[in-house]
This record gives sequence, C-alpha cells and structure tokens, in this order.
Amino acid sequence: MPAVARPPNNFDLFFYTFLRHTGSAVPADFTPDSNTMAIRLKDLAHHLKLSVSTISAALQNREDISEATRVRVFAAVKKFGYHPNSLARGLVTRKTNVLGVVVPDLSRSFFAEVLKGIDSVTSAAGYNLLVCNTEENAPREEEMLRMLLSNQVDGLLLASAHEPSNTSWRKILAGLSVPMVLIDRRLPGLNFVGGDDSRIGFQATRHLYDQGYRRIAHIAGPQTVTTAVGRLHGYRRALATLALPSDAALVMESNYHEESGGYEAMQRLLKLPSPPDAVFAASDPIAIGALQAALEANLSLPADFGLIGVGNHRYGQFLKVPLSTVDQQRSQIGRSAAELLLTSMEKKRVRPKSILTEPKLVVRDSSNRTGVSGILIATVGVKRNAKHAARR
Repeated sequence: MPAVARPPNNFDLFFYTFLRHTGSAVPADFTPDSNTMAIRLKDLAHHLKLSVSTISAALQNREDISEATRVRVFAAVKKFGYHPNSLARGLVTRKTNVLGVVVPDLSRSFFAEVLKGIDSVTSAAGYNLLVCNTEENAPREEEMLRMLLSNQVDGLLLASAHEPSNTSWRKILAGLSVPMVLIDRRLPGLNFVGGDDSRIGFQATRHLYDQGYRRIAHIAGPQTVTTAVGRLHGYRRALATLALPSDAALVMESNYHEESGGYEAMQRLLKLPSPPDAVFAASDPIAIGALQAALEANLSLPADFGLIGVGNHRYGQFLKVPLSTVDQQRSQIGRSAAELLLTSMEKKRVRPKSILTEPKLVVRDSSNRTGVSGILIATVGVKRNAKHAARR
C-alpha cells in the first residue's frame, strides 16, 4: 500500500511563516519536514558542530553569518523539523511579534477588507495576526481579550461589540497593559480609526437632495452601534442644512446586516399616509432589502424613487437596479489602524488619536436622475481631527 503524505505540522508551518514575516533568508527549496520530531536549538547546534549563538544568529539573518553557514542551518532545520520556542524567545525579548485582532463578524465583507489592509502593514513589519470573532457578543469579546493578553500579544486592534454607553468597559480598555486601537466603533478617549459616519450620513442625504428628492427617509442601523448613531446624526444634520422637514415617522431602525430588515422597514415606509420619495439606508444590505420592496410596489428607480446605501459591496453594481452607495474606504481603515498601532507600540506615551477616512460617493442607477452613473465623487484621503471626533 503506498505511503500517504502527511501535511506539515502546525509548528513547522508557524516557523515558516515566522521566517517569511521577519524577512529571514529562506532558501527557495525550503519546506518543513513533518516526518521528524522537533528538537531543541542546542541539539541542532550539536549536529552542525556550531554554537547555539551562531545558529540563532543565522536564523535571524544576521550580517555577520556567512551564506554557507546560513545554508547549512536551514538544511538542518528542514531535516530535523526544528521550530523556535516563541514563548522562550518572548520571555527574553518581551515581544511575541503577534498582534491580536478582535472583530464582531468575520462573515462581513467590511471586516474582511479591513483585515486585508491591516495585514498589508503588519506583515511587512514582521508581525503575525491572531484574529478572533465575537459574533457581536460582548461577553465573548471579554473572553477573547483575556485570551489574547494571556498569550502576551504585543498590541490589539478591536471593533467592540460593547455598547458605547458602557463606561466600565471603556475604563478597562483604557487601562490595558498593551497598546490598542479601536476600529470602526468609537469609544471616547481611546485610539480610533474608522469612517466619518456623520459625514457619510450627510453626504448620502445631500446627494438625494441634489437629485431632486425632497421627502427623504432613513432606515438606520441599531442605535447601540456608534456607526449607526453617526449616520443618523449626519442625516438629521443634512435635513437641517437643506431646510427639509424632520419627520420622526421617516426614520426606521433595522439590523445592519440583514436584507430582510430593510425590506420590512421599506414596506412600513411605503404604507405611511405621506410616504417618502427617497431612502438613505445605513448599509448596503438594508438598501438591497429596501430595493426589493420598492420594486414589488412597482416603483421605478430613480424616476419615482431614489435609494442609496453604505458599504460599496461588490455585488451592488450587479443588481437589477445598480445601487448607489457610499464607500467607507475599508482597506484604508485597516492600513491606518495598523500604522497607528505600530506607532503607539514604539512610543510609550502617546495621546489618544482619532483618524477618520474620507467617504466616497458612488453614484449608480438607484438614485441617478442626472444620467451620469458610476462616477466617484468626494475627496479621497484621510482626515485626522481628534477634537472634532471626540465631540460627536
């Protein structure tokens, strides 16, 4: 019976990743040998008749180690399946080169794109990511945070599932022993990187006004989430700026990530004695559900009705009526959050900083009465204004 090849063990794979991320010189033909037992560094040194310090220096790609020695060391690493003791190394250097990332829902494309942005920065800086998913569960978030701290991560990136009114949790985060940056969901007095949600709400509402709509409704996200609060604030600010009436009946709350919530909210709006002629939806999934309800009501978009969401999901342009949306610059959020964390790790005492990414308006058929579709409007860039952010 032919032998079945076994997959590389986790330690060898970690070692390979460690070498790749730290920029060590990995021979092109280096692949972990999983059929041998792991050995200690001094055993490897004994086999090669080299000192432990020389072996360690070769693995760190030190310039004082010759290429011939480095090749011998990596050949032995492959043969014996050696992997570094990251715990022991961490005790000496007080660094693990691991960063913890805690997000509420990994199934969302938003956080997937944010993670890509984070990794593009942290990987180049020699850090690995330990990613945790809380499923929007605050007690699970606390559990994940304890686990990450017990594993001595060097820093944390967190999109919290806790309500912004939870001051006790904010105090716990402020007192952590490692640097931390909040992503997407702001808590006062802490490092934060995310979209400018008030500006998103204002920009989306203003766009509908510019297209000729006058009775504009808002299907909001849950008001226990800071992003939803910010977008509702921006919507109301736009109504006041544009001298449009503010009608409480035109604001409906929905689940951010379920199309069914947008569908049901839209049905309720269309049954009002004076229904809206446009809707600003707090997310693309909400907008997609609202679009279905509008089409079932035989409304023609954009002639009879206007609709815009938030998120710029990839499928939005392929709907029966392509969806206008506001792009939050998700990858940029991830990159900026990672850069801020690394800066905070280098400087022991840094004042809390807020970084807001500039939203991009993406105009498509669902709101485009002018006939100019697919144009990106607004300035692309990053806005840093901690005082302004703290007031909102």
